[in-house]
Amino acid sequence: MNGRSHAIHADPETTLLRVLRKDLQLTGTSFACTNGQCSACTVHVNDRPTRSCRIPVHVVLGTEIVTIEGLAAREGLSSRELHAVQRAWIDEGVPDCPCQAGMIMAAAALLMENPDPSVADIEAAIYLDCRCGIRPHVLRAIASLAERLKSW
Repeated sequence: MNGRSHAIHADPETTLLRVLRKDLQLTGTSFACTNGQCSACTVHVNDRPTRSCRIPVHVVLGTEIVTIEGLAAREGLSSRELHAVQRAWIDEGVPDCPCQAGMIMAAAALLMENPDPSVADIEAAIYLDCRCGIRPHVLRAIASLAERLKSW
């Protein structure tokens, strides 16, 4: 978990989301719909975006899991620095939303796999039908970061 091993004592069918929030106190991963319909609980499991509310913890034993709390460190950044996607969210003024952490995780995974995504790619990777109305802000933040990545 975020580069460290953890021993947990939970029923194997307990969701990863519950273990993250209750057992490991990693509350950045949000609890929203509980059925995988939104992206609020998205984490990376072996570099793949995964909705943690739908996956039993026994399925992820021995895998590398990264939560929003470990995203910057994964890139070698200090605990005081933000990941590029987090900075893009701030730069573009994406409003606060319960789904935000999961969207950031999904965006980071998308850009690792496809640094030049189309709008359709972004919409396929990230649940953007959030009731908070942040869709245009999220699209702009990801597209803006992708443009900057081209020049790096």
